Amino acid sequence: MEYYHLALFFTALPVGILTLYGILKRANGWYYSIKFCSKKYNIPPGDMGWPLIGNTVAYFKSCISGDSNSFLSSFFHRFGPGGMYRGYIFGKPTIIVTKPEITKKILLDEEYLDRGMPDYMKKLIGLTTSIQEDKHSRRLTAPVKSHGLLSDYFDYIDRNVRTTLEKYAATEEPVKFLSTMNKLTFEVFMRILLGGEVNRELFDEMFEEITCLISGVHNLPINLPGFPYHRALKARRKLAEIFRQILEERRKHMIAKDCKEMPKSNIVDMLLSDINQDDYEDKRLSDDKIIEVLVLFGFAGFEPVALMATKAIMNLEKHPHFLEKAKEEQEDIVKKRSSSNVGLNFDETKQMTYLSNVINETLRLASDQTIFLRNTNASYHINGYTIPKGWKFFAIAWTVHMNPDIYVQPKEFNPSRWD
Repeated sequence: MEYYHLALFFTALPVGILTLYGILKRANGWYYSIKFCSKKYNIPPGDMGWPLIGNTVAYFKSCISGDSNSFLSSFFHRFGPGGMYRGYIFGKPTIIVTKPEITKKILLDEEYLDRGMPDYMKKLIGLTTSIQEDKHSRRLTAPVKSHGLLSDYFDYIDRNVRTTLEKYAATEEPVKFLSTMNKLTFEVFMRILLGGEVNRELFDEMFEEITCLISGVHNLPINLPGFPYHRALKARRKLAEIFRQILEERRKHMIAKDCKEMPKSNIVDMLLSDINQDDYEDKRLSDDKIIEVLVLFGFAGFEPVALMATKAIMNLEKHPHFLEKAKEEQEDIVKKRSSSNVGLNFDETKQMTYLSNVINETLRLASDQTIFLRNTNASYHINGYTIPKGWKFFAIAWTVHMNPDIYVQPKEFNPSRWD
């Protein structure tokens, strides 16, 4: 009898575990299906994953493996090619979008859709401003992207890139190229951000903190000692202290020099300026808002540039015929110069048509982790579905850039497709 009970227990145990697993796996979907089962809503098919975590871990797992497309493919194969699927990502019920035309619609709709950045990211890089405030800060910093100011920075960029590459070309030691590009682009970014020569001590401190911040954004939001997110929150507070001190010092300098009306040539001075906007009541941003913008610039201002430059070089290395074509274009530009002693100038960059193709193709292939998030601020009708208020839209640029209906043989690196 004892053996019978023991056998019964070991038989029932796996059955119980599998049953519990199946219930928990579907509980999240059942909850939201029951909650939004009225005729008022029509929600796409899908899988909302586990309670609380939903599909978030599955998404991060696909990112870490370098195959974000596998996350979307699982929905496509299980629920058909409809292009919209329900899920649960970043702590919110979510509509996963895979078709270009639907993605375009949600990105262009500013009336009924808000930013969808997860709360854990907001704690790191901000974006708590309203759309109106965001547009105002963008207008203030728009001149930094003008051809005039870009040409002013050009000599500085050219000198730093040339010096760095010549330094590493002269050594026989292996070079961690991405790390080198990160520091190089960060130095340029600091010049655009602060203006003037970069203080080396400040440079090293800010580089370390912003690197920690970026690492935290790309990892699971576990706020415990030893985890990247926990360290990133500390880095965010440290960066806020540094930027607040910079703002105080710069404001004192502007008052002392009475340079309020002088042209601004860096981002900090532009954000501190008192340019009035007719459609914005308060002409000045608060220090907290300025710091938020500066942290956002820090997050997006240099690492993507370094990563794309590195990937462009890797792609050209793998495809010698494209590399040769890019070199021919550069040699033709050099031949047109009045003197062999003349260096690269800003106007010559406009002649680099094929190099622009290389950059565009690199950006296209490197978009596997570029995501778009939007929140519904009311019930939202799209593609025959009615999405409840408070749900999130989630789209990955990869679904557009790897679409064979848009790009022939999309997985191939081919700069000439941009001709």
